[in-house]
Amino acid sequence: MEKTKDKFSFSFRELKHAAKRNLKHHYMMYVVACLFALIIQAEFITTDNLISVRRQAVQDTINAVSELTGAEDVRKIEDIYKTIDQDADSLYIGVEKFLYSRTFENQKADKFFGRTKGTLNVIINYFAEDSLVSNFYSIIIQFMEYGSIGELILIILLTLIAGFLWLFVRNVYIAVNRRIFLEGRTYQRVPFSRYLHFIRVRKWFNAGFTMALRTVIDILGGITVIGYPILHYGFFLMPYIIAENPDIKPLEAAKLSWRMMRGNKWRLFLLSLSFMGWYFLGSFTAGLTNIFFANPYMICCYSEFYAKIRNHYKERKLPGEELLNDTYLFVRADSNQLSEVYSDVLEELEKPKHALDHIEGRKEKFFAKNFGIILWNSKEEIEYEDRQAQRVKLLAHKKEASGLVYPSRLSPIPEKRKIKALEDIHYLRNYSLSSLAMLFFIFSAFGWLWEVFYYFLMKGQLINRGFAHGPWLPIYGCGGLIILLLLKRVRHKPVLFFFTTIISCGILEYFAAWMLETFFHMKYWDYSGYFLNIHGRVCAEGLFVFGVCGLAFIYVLAPLLDNVIRKINRKVLLPMAVTILLIMFTDFIYSAFVPNTGYGITDSFDDDVSVETVLEED
Repeated sequence: MEKTKDKFSFSFRELKHAAKRNLKHHYMMYVVACLFALIIQAEFITTDNLISVRRQAVQDTINAVSELTGAEDVRKIEDIYKTIDQDADSLYIGVEKFLYSRTFENQKADKFFGRTKGTLNVIINYFAEDSLVSNFYSIIIQFMEYGSIGELILIILLTLIAGFLWLFVRNVYIAVNRRIFLEGRTYQRVPFSRYLHFIRVRKWFNAGFTMALRTVIDILGGITVIGYPILHYGFFLMPYIIAENPDIKPLEAAKLSWRMMRGNKWRLFLLSLSFMGWYFLGSFTAGLTNIFFANPYMICCYSEFYAKIRNHYKERKLPGEELLNDTYLFVRADSNQLSEVYSDVLEELEKPKHALDHIEGRKEKFFAKNFGIILWNSKEEIEYEDRQAQRVKLLAHKKEASGLVYPSRLSPIPEKRKIKALEDIHYLRNYSLSSLAMLFFIFSAFGWLWEVFYYFLMKGQLINRGFAHGPWLPIYGCGGLIILLLLKRVRHKPVLFFFTTIISCGILEYFAAWMLETFFHMKYWDYSGYFLNIHGRVCAEGLFVFGVCGLAFIYVLAPLLDNVIRKINRKVLLPMAVTILLIMFTDFIYSAFVPNTGYGITDSFDDDVSVETVLEED
């Protein structure tokens, strides 16, 4: 077999200069992209502290309490609180929950996994102690006898559930991120739709299997210890290869990465070492420098590294170079070629711009223009919206024709294979009152399902979350409507929309928490101990999640759901929306007098419940 090892020279200074230029042009987008990767723990989990930081005093308390297992130590727990100058009453509940949950876990965890020492122990701990895996583990063992059959069922469930989310959500997002950074280094703008790149081309699972193979290789390398850097850097380019060519098979991507890295592993290792200063600085800034500079900067550098290795590989026409087939991901097409491919777009754009003059009534026009609200989806409104959607699409193609954005028509992926429903989402649309009512219910119900699922993972119990008694959390519905309506004028600016969503949802969550505490004297959520929290009512971590979810909601989910809602006959939709709202508001009124309370819902416990009682029951 022909050897492909062929060294060529380039300086790190040149590479980093190009990386900084790329970062400067797309700074906010890259920061948000890397922040989302951190939130879902896809990347950077060892270099950042902001998202996972808790007050050291609380952590010291947990560490100290973990040594106390008997009811006779209750007074010692209280003394610990007083020593660290914390509010004993507000943290007392946390100790009850901690002691209650840790007893069973301590008895089972080490017995099941049977690991305390050795290199393999480190590998297993890395995956077994992942929050998702460990939570499913703690839940399932509460519902089955511990034995060989139970162990087998547990392993299967962990593999199917945790493995699916881990490999096909978190790992695939790494490849999605690489696509965004690669387009950014060549073009001035990167559309938000690139986050759906693998879904649009129907290759999400292929990307998942490719990233899964890379993960397995890393695990095998970690077991051998010495072989880890060789395997890790040898297959380092797999996310970039699948980002460029979603059609490539996992084994082909692995082989191609290995070939491309022959003679370049040491160079990449040295490049990684050059970032050590940023790691140390991040440890002194709670990860802030990593979030706002180092993380996107490192990905920019690695993207430049891939581009240089790829270009050299293709110039030499080495084995497999034909698989690196997305030419215009790295080189802009000339103006003549673009004009020819997008000739119909340029002709269409010369036609006069459509106006909102068809909407009768000054009041309706005002609400449609500023908040995106209409009474109903009339035939005239739908036709107008179709014209507006077509124009938005034409403007997007105009950016491609001018060379500002990656030219999708020159992509090696056939147009007929792309999912049109995702490609033609019109997020600047107006929403009818019936659609808004249904969206309020859908997102209130989704919020309730999410929190029930989350607490089921955390506590192993089904808990009816929220102050209401029905299966809905109105704060999620209100948050969805606020960003959908009040932020209508900034929908066309995703970065600005992200930060305004954070501010809007932060105000809503803080006000809702204050109102519940004031009128019901209960806390339905408490972020005390989280980094950058305000009175325990809001925190940076939660607000970042709201910002990211807001982007997904406004640009993808709301338009797709509205398309489904519009298919419902108006004679059915209107009574349905009114009935649902009446049921919800009836529940809200009843809950105002008889709120939903209890363990796992609020931070209030019955006076009769104490640490001694919990321990004695265990």
